[in-house]
Amino acid sequence: MASERTELAPAELLKRLRSALANQPEDVPRGWHTANQWAEIWKMTPNAAGILLSRSVRIGTMESKKFRVITRNRGTFPTVHYREKQ
Repeated sequence: MASERTELAPAELLKRLRSALANQPEDVPRGWHTANQWAEIWKMTPNAAGILLSRSVRIGTMESKKFRVITRNRGTFPTVHYREKQ
């Protein structure tokens, strides 16, 4: 049995392509945080939070996704964000 294809609607695909080409920052949904933000929440070093997050993604308790956000010195840049797996 063939697997179902998941395709974007043409209008949604065009919107994503134009946004990517224009390097527009994306809105980060609630619940998604960078490793540094999780480090502040958990009151630990960014390095320890990064190790914990990468292991959590590997075992399936957290999920990661890149969002294009405005950075202090690099303009808009894809940055990995994490959230608890739903």
